[in-house]
Formats: sequence, structure tokens, C-alpha cells
Amino acid sequence: MNLRALTLIGYLGMVLNGFLVNLLGPVMPVVIQEYGLTLAAAGVVFTSHGVGRLVSVFLTGSWSDRVGRKPVILLGAVLACAGAALYGVSGIWLGQIAGAAVFGSGLGMLDGIANALISDLYTEKRGLALNRLHVFFGIGSLVGPLAAAFFLDFLDSWRMLYLCGALAAAGYLVFASRQVYPEAASGQKLGREQLKAGRSRILASKEVWMLSGMMFTYNGVGHTIMGWVNTYLSGELAASVFTASLILTLYSVGITAGRLFWGDVSERIGYPATLLICSLGGFVFVTFATLVQNLWLIGISLALTGVFLAGILPTAVACGTTLFPQMIGTVSGYVITAASLGGMLLPFLVGVFSDVVGLRVGMLAAPFLGVIQVTLAVLLHRRELKAETFDRIEA
Repeated sequence: MNLRALTLIGYLGMVLNGFLVNLLGPVMPVVIQEYGLTLAAAGVVFTSHGVGRLVSVFLTGSWSDRVGRKPVILLGAVLACAGAALYGVSGIWLGQIAGAAVFGSGLGMLDGIANALISDLYTEKRGLALNRLHVFFGIGSLVGPLAAAFFLDFLDSWRMLYLCGALAAAGYLVFASRQVYPEAASGQKLGREQLKAGRSRILASKEVWMLSGMMFTYNGVGHTIMGWVNTYLSGELAASVFTASLILTLYSVGITAGRLFWGDVSERIGYPATLLICSLGGFVFVTFATLVQNLWLIGISLALTGVFLAGILPTAVACGTTLFPQMIGTVSGYVITAASLGGMLLPFLVGVFSDVVGLRVGMLAAPFLGVIQVTLAVLLHRRELKAETFDRIEA
């Protein structure tokens, strides 16, 4: 087993995730114009992507605890490649909807399994290791909008952009298929009865439900930003395609920088305290970003939003896997499923709502979700202080 190669597989899987997910928003204004779509109709592609991601993350976490990580990684890479290719070549909107569902399924597998794999490999400081892992999602998120700006402004081809994404997924598949992987679930492949009992314990955990709620709202805010900021800036504030993509890139820069910072902090002050600080900061700056109209202030505010929101997902996964170390794939799958549900539903609802009231008002959904997230973080922090939940390892 090559620790360096396996770690790289986790990192590259997150780069691919960040890259493909962050293409949807930048190309959306062009796609809307090409197909003559309403905002609500365009929002269906986010739901389609989210449904594919939701189903795959929910099902493959437990599966990987039974059969190991490698089959899930390879299947995820195949689906990501096929879906991105379909999105790029289809000449009808239904083809893009189907392509988003397929590559969403693949990315969901790669997301969940990367978290499980890194948790397997680095058991001592999972918070630090998982934050480092998600730095690479930020790198992909940084490259995606910049690549979109290049392909849209200079090559005038959003379809070629997705075909390049499919090619990247194919290369990842080849590399991942050549590696030897550790056994699942901290060295133990669990039987059906063990998995059933473990799932019941996870579903009965109030802490897991709080973490899942935070993941739902966090991803709702993030996907609202990634999905609609380009359309909002170009439509409401007359920003050019390049400027709007650059502003979205600042959010991704904030995400990347934040994950370089919060990993060490989470190990020093604890996971619940980190989640609370990140939630508060994210709420403050996303509220400011949706209220101001100056493009530079929006860019700065979104960058700071990214810095604070960056610590939510990896720290929440670290909490869950610390509670249930023998069910790493399952518990990380459940909390990431909640994130996928938020990414699936909330951008679509913002699109539907914005068709009625306008996208400027619709974007206020982001700070509203931030209020919910902060509330859950406060409740989780109080529970941890009283029960010392995260000091106990489940056997």
C-alpha cells in the first residue's frame, strides 16, 4: 500500500469535484440564452445534479464499509467521465439534465469516498487531515470558474469545457485503478448485521442530526453562491462574464485559504467551537455580500464568506467519524448526503422564488440559511460542553 499515492487519489478526487461542480454556475447565463430557459427551468439542472449526488453518497458509504474503497472510487470516476461527456455533447436541455445527474452521481461517490479514505489513512488528527483534503476541492473550485471564463470568452465553447472535464475524469480513473487500498472500516470489513446495528446507532445520534443540519444549510449557501452569483451579477449589476467569474473565483480562493487555516485550529480548540466560529463568520459576510451593490465589495465579502465556511464540511465529517470510527464510510456518507440534499434543493428553490420576486431578493436565501446554521452550531457546542460527546469513541 502506497500511502502517498492513496493520499493523492483522495486529493485529486476533490480537485475533480471542485472543478466540475463549479462549471455549472459560470456557464448558466450562456446556457439560459442558448435554450431560452426561465430561471426555474435552469434551476432543474442543479436539482438533477443534486439528486444524482444524493443517491450515490447515501448508498455507497455503507457499501464501501463492506467491500472496500476501490470499487467505489472506480465507479465514481466512470460516472463522472460519462456524465461530463454527455453534458458537453447533448444538443437538447434534457441531455444536460441527464448529464448533470450522471456526473453528480460520480462526484458524490468520489466526495464521500475521499473523506472515508483519508479518515482511514490519518486516524490521529482527522480534523487536520480532512481540512487539508478539502483544500483540494478549493483548488478545483478555483480552476473551474477560471477555465469557464477562458472557454467562454476566448474559445466561445462551453461544450468543449465539459469534454475537457470528462478527459480529466478518465485520467483519474486510470491512475486510481493501479493502486492497492486499505481494508474498509479501520481495517475491518463489517457484516450485514454489524452494519445494520451501526446504522441504527448513527441515526439515533442527536449529534449526527445536528451535523447533518449544518451540512444541509452550509451546502445550500455554497451552491446558491456557486450556482446563481454569475447570473445575479451579470443580470442585476451588469457585470461582464469575466468579471462575474472572477468574483466567484474569489469565493473559491477564500474556501481554499480557509481550509489551510481551520484544520490546525480545529485540533486546538475542538470541532464544535470551530463549527460555531465558522458558522458565525459565514453568516456575517454572506449577508453583507447580498446587501451591497459594489462589485469589489461583493467580491471581498464572498472571499471572506469562503474563508469561514471552508471549515464546516471537513470539521463536521471529522466529528461524525470520531463518534463512529468503525463506520467511517457510513457516517461520512450520511452527513455528506445531507450536504447533497441542500445543494440539490436550495438553488432550485432560489430559482423558483427569483422568477417571482427577482434574483436580487432571491439571493437573500443565503443569509436566511446562515441563521439556521448558526443556531445548530450553538446547540451542538452547548451539547458538547455538557456531554463531552466528542471525547468518547464508540466501540
